[in-house]
Amino acid sequence: MYTALATIAEDSLRQMHELQQVHAGMLAKLTGTPAASVPATLPTVPLGRLNTWQELITQSVTRQMQSCQALMRLAMQPQKDASLLTESMAIQAAVMKRLATQQAQWLEGLQAIASEAASVRKVNTLSKLMDQESDLYARFNALLTSQATATMELIESVQISVGYLVEQKENEGE
Repeated sequence: MYTALATIAEDSLRQMHELQQVHAGMLAKLTGTPAASVPATLPTVPLGRLNTWQELITQSVTRQMQSCQALMRLAMQPQKDASLLTESMAIQAAVMKRLATQQAQWLEGLQAIASEAASVRKVNTLSKLMDQESDLYARFNALLTSQATATMELIESVQISVGYLVEQKENEGE
């Protein structure tokens, strides 16, 4: 997954760079200025944010893999009781409940946006149309952002819960 995300980011960056070079060439031709005087590179400020994304995704995937490996290692050891299985199933049940809640919130949000879109009144100016459309897009973006944030919080919560469970069971085994 990390490799795929890194490849997508690199391809996007390369395409943006190529597009910027084409735009710089077109600008140079239109204005009659030498191509050398038009900047042909993108500013590097946004790349710092990509590095942050890359670092945080890498940390999350690494934690997830370590937790899974530790949980599997514990599951393969002889157990004196079924508490590991019971607690693992409790974590899974909590995850499923939270996902069901998120799905319900997603559907409610989409229905609210669809209802608002259906009730948009006819307008006679571009500015009013732009305002109404922008409002719909902003509401959808807010819904999408809240769902993505809730999913990331769920992933982090599961990682913490599984890590705590593994630590607890390893300490019991000592």
